[in-house]
Amino acid sequence: MKSEPLTQRLQAQPHWRRIALASDLHLGEQAPRTTAAFLRWLRSLGGRADALLLLGDVFDAWIGDDLLHQPDASPEHQVCEALAELAARDCRIAVQRGNRDFLLSGEFASRCSACLLDDPCVLEVAGQRIVLSHGDALCVDDAAYMQWRRVCREPAWQQAFVAQPLALRREQALAAREQSRAAQAALAQPGDANQQEAMRVLREQAAPWMIHGHTHRPREHWQGGRLRQVLGDWDLDHPERQRAQALWLLPGDGWVAVEREDLLAQLQAAPAAT
Repeated sequence: MKSEPLTQRLQAQPHWRRIALASDLHLGEQAPRTTAAFLRWLRSLGGRADALLLLGDVFDAWIGDDLLHQPDASPEHQVCEALAELAARDCRIAVQRGNRDFLLSGEFASRCSACLLDDPCVLEVAGQRIVLSHGDALCVDDAAYMQWRRVCREPAWQQAFVAQPLALRREQALAAREQSRAAQAALAQPGDANQQEAMRVLREQAAPWMIHGHTHRPREHWQGGRLRQVLGDWDLDHPERQRAQALWLLPGDGWVAVEREDLLAQLQAAPAAT
């Protein structure tokens, strides 16, 4: 695997006036309408967003940067090309790795003209410190998942995994996804981020504000003057649960305004990817 230095602190540039955030897109062949809608949204951001921050699970399964060695028509190629085109229009691209695409690495970042963010990462903007996280590390009540997370983040495990043939990795990723879905379906109440763990991270990072994804439960959580803001996921491939939302940060002079944008009506007309 080609390594890429992770950014632990992201300093907003003075000219940034519109910062877009999204997470849990789950793009890929299994989600053609969602992928097409995301590509359409990226095209709309040129000249409208000064920075785009993607907080994990951009892809449904990223099993190694050699996915980019596959045919150019693949969803992975299309997304990387669209991100690079947006970056060429003076939009800073930053990507955080999630529980489904934790193998994103240097070749992906170079192809997209993006930087990879550590988890957590602190965004410094307009005098504010905002913790950015995918959010899966906050789910400390799920002991089985946390154990798996520790294993799959080990460099030795990752090197052994990507050394396998691509087809075998695809099979393993699919099997792992089905096991995860079955485990979640068996729970009376799916796991959520632990609020006390989130507050601990905020204190550790000396920040009053956190933005994360992963749980698919968009909401604002306040405790002791600190805010945990949760991003929603995207899904335009299942009629019973269609959704797509972005969060915008609008920096001012010593303050940051926030706007949630419901993109569903705008993006439903997007054609399926071919």
